[in-house]
Amino acid sequence: MIQCKTILSLIGNNDVYKALTIMAIEKTLLDFGKPMYEKVIEKLKTEYDCYLTDCYEHPEYLITILKKLFGSSHVALVASIKKQLEEFLYKDPVGRFIEIISQ
Repeated sequence: MIQCKTILSLIGNNDVYKALTIMAIEKTLLDFGKPMYEKVIEKLKTEYDCYLTDCYEHPEYLITILKKLFGSSHVALVASIKKQLEEFLYKDPVGRFIEIISQ
């Protein structure tokens, strides 16, 4: 059986934080409703030719879409994502992601 440490060394820490971040985004959007999730995915594709997984490197895409679709209600979405990632905020990539979507 492969130990967790070995798995982490194989995939790299940045990939782990990316996966956690994308899962937090997906969970938040799905918690607010599948139609919301589908709208965001559609807008990311049509406006930026990207997918949800690209939002880790380009959080500005996500926040722009959330603001366009949900106006001031986007704050609740950002708060939910941030809450799910709060124990990883000290890690530069995650902290940077949250900082950008919180603006």
